[in-house]
Amino acid sequence: MRCEVTDTGAGGIRIGEIVLRKEEADKTHSNVVTDNHVHDLGIVFPAGVAVWVGHSSKNLLAHNHIHDTYYSGFSIGWSWGYGPSGAQENVIEYNDVHHIGRGMLADMGGIYTLGTCTGTVIRNNVFHDVWSSTYGGWAIYFDEGSTGVVAENNVSYRCKSNGFHQHYGKENTLRNNIFALNQEAQIARTRKEDHFTLLFERNIVYWKEGKLLSGNWEGDQFRWEKNLFWNPAGTKGLPEAWKAKGLDKESLVADPLFVDPDKGDFTLKADSPALKMGFQPIDVSKVGPRK
Repeated sequence: MRCEVTDTGAGGIRIGEIVLRKEEADKTHSNVVTDNHVHDLGIVFPAGVAVWVGHSSKNLLAHNHIHDTYYSGFSIGWSWGYGPSGAQENVIEYNDVHHIGRGMLADMGGIYTLGTCTGTVIRNNVFHDVWSSTYGGWAIYFDEGSTGVVAENNVSYRCKSNGFHQHYGKENTLRNNIFALNQEAQIARTRKEDHFTLLFERNIVYWKEGKLLSGNWEGDQFRWEKNLFWNPAGTKGLPEAWKAKGLDKESLVADPLFVDPDKGDFTLKADSPALKMGFQPIDVSKVGPRK
């Protein structure tokens, strides 16, 4: 599917249903949604999502440009908690998603996942300027029961609440992402659980205002490894107590040496300490619709 979607009363593109079908022949799956321009939505129903995927698996959502909506750019899954879900193995990649929310609604994300999404991959996207009315302006948002999701090689910046928020979930991975210049805090987790919740490894976190962390980080059912943290004014909030517990022992406090972060250029200079830690440069030149 390739098109331009603009000035609609509600959302843009919808795949799947809110009903979990039992028969294989009744299920929606394996759709390809690429190279679309979706913008200025929600004129009548502001909570419309630009690309909504309900109980539907194995879809490819790639190279789309989404902006100026009142609610989430992508919404993946339609089950709360750890019950059955039909939203498995979706791939969301090379999308440019920005100016989401516009200060009208709350509890949203550049991408929002819900329920068990095992095998879903969110990679090589750019999310920025997600701005909610009150709480919940997040770039990458793992909501209730989000499970088995990998988010890697994404650039997320300048959001009202956090670059990333996990409400609660199982066995999720955030790897080789950049989270930068978010207002209230950079990374959030809400619920302490008894099972393993999150692996946070080889990410760069860069901020100038707000906190490094928000929410509830009690317990030890998560792992942080080989991350780089930097605040030019001083790294207040770096979880030194985690190191005492054996968490994130190999993290580094250092300037990542971005080319021009205030203008949204997070290219790393050749002598960046992040590269020495194994961080893989993120090429954003392929993000968005292809010519």
